[in-house]
Amino acid sequence: MSKTEEYLIDTADRCIRLARAGREIAAELEAMSNDLMAKAVEIDSAKDRQESDERSGKKRAAGK
Repeated sequence: MSKTEEYLIDTADRCIRLARAGREIAAELEAMSNDLMAKAVEIDSAKDRQESDERSGKKRAAGK
């Protein structure tokens, strides 16, 4: 096998490995993104509940 052929085969193998690694990285990034979005929604919901509870408490206090 010539050096050129060997180089082309090695480069093709490297391209395949990088493409697979890229897909794995993309999948991991997507999973992380989903986790972060879920946490943001959780925090926002907790904040909304707290604000709602505070408004309800003020209304009750004003009604007494």
